Amino acid sequence: MPRRVVLIDFDWQDADLLPELLKRPGVSVRLVAGERVHDPGVRVAELCGLPRTLDLADLTREIFDLAIVGERSSRRTQLESLLLALGTPCQTLQEFMQGTAESADESPAIEAPLALHAATLEHTLGGGDYDALLEQALPDLGADAPVAPAPVPEPAQPHWRVSSLEDFPSPESRARLESALKELVGASGANTAELHAGDTGPLQLVAQVGPEDKLLKGLVDLASELGTPQVVTRLSEPGKGRTWGAWPFRTTQRRGVLAVAAIESPQGMGQWQSMVEDLRNTWDEEDRERAGTSFPYTPLRESGWLDAPEFRKRIELALERNRHDRMRFELHRIEFPDHPVALQALFEQFPAQVRDTDCLMRGKGSSLLLLTAGQADGFSHLRRRLLQLWDRVWRENGPSTPAPAIVDHCVTMAGPEDADAFLAAAHDWLS
Repeated sequence: MPRRVVLIDFDWQDADLLPELLKRPGVSVRLVAGERVHDPGVRVAELCGLPRTLDLADLTREIFDLAIVGERSSRRTQLESLLLALGTPCQTLQEFMQGTAESADESPAIEAPLALHAATLEHTLGGGDYDALLEQALPDLGADAPVAPAPVPEPAQPHWRVSSLEDFPSPESRARLESALKELVGASGANTAELHAGDTGPLQLVAQVGPEDKLLKGLVDLASELGTPQVVTRLSEPGKGRTWGAWPFRTTQRRGVLAVAAIESPQGMGQWQSMVEDLRNTWDEEDRERAGTSFPYTPLRESGWLDAPEFRKRIELALERNRHDRMRFELHRIEFPDHPVALQALFEQFPAQVRDTDCLMRGKGSSLLLLTAGQADGFSHLRRRLLQLWDRVWRENGPSTPAPAIVDHCVTMAGPEDADAFLAAAHDWLS
């Protein structure tokens, strides 16, 4: 899986190496941050069609695997404090390009007590008076002040009791998940229950109750690959009459499979099927709460052509993000001449041309819907790539040249006052 990378405060010397960085395998540049619009890194990011920001608070709205900070940045200490608090490793571009990123010490270049880092972080995100924040932190700035967080004590015997599926624990808490599954296994007469979860890569086992079951493993693989429930009832001993099932589900940012072995009764089957739907809804609500203020810079999102329900979710997330900080969004309905062969070629190739932050859906007839975020000039680069692709597939498949014109209907949401018109257009184009 590519490493999610954020680039911060690049000068011209750093920006000259940006094209080479983008060609590196296993690197996905998710955001470029700078102090001013005319900073070299921000200007080159605009030319490359990369997401960019001048607000350091945007660094908190996505999980990054690595931050590459300009070595000559005037605010490097402040940035390292913020990245330390976020748990994001930090390297200079030179270190990364020389291949020392994996082995180098990823701690801040300037070691300081955590109280100083906390004051810097609060100043970065809240904009408060830095001297006042530092004054509050001074009692903790002695020579023996901690430079690493104290370990969090674990309870001797953690216990979790599920009174309803709304109380079902998050996927990060494996012990609590297994405790909840154990309770439901006993109620349904099953032998084994497993919960697998992940993102775009292979699913990982996050909770298990009972012994390993080979039949269940095969059903999990099929459910994950095909995206459909896999249910088997044994007609012979051992386990005659018992049912094995694996039910896949997907949320805004994750996907998973809930699998159960040797369910004893039909009533038990109903319990597990209801649990899958309740679990999906609970996790999806949690994902939406996390993603609302960071969309579209959220990891683990499904890419490529989206179906109508998933595209509607992206519209709702765009509305929520715009309410939060007035991020600008555009919704385009692009109509093409009706030529099935050329359109098929275009629809096969266009997803590779869009950015990670763009959302695509096949519209009615010979049209497509495209949701984009950011300033208007960001879409101009994407439109140019679309026109070039349309001209090429038409020359290869169309009856004559030049390619006929396309029609672009667009609605913009610059602030919450535009939300009603934006939502009305989306509803009309999706219906």
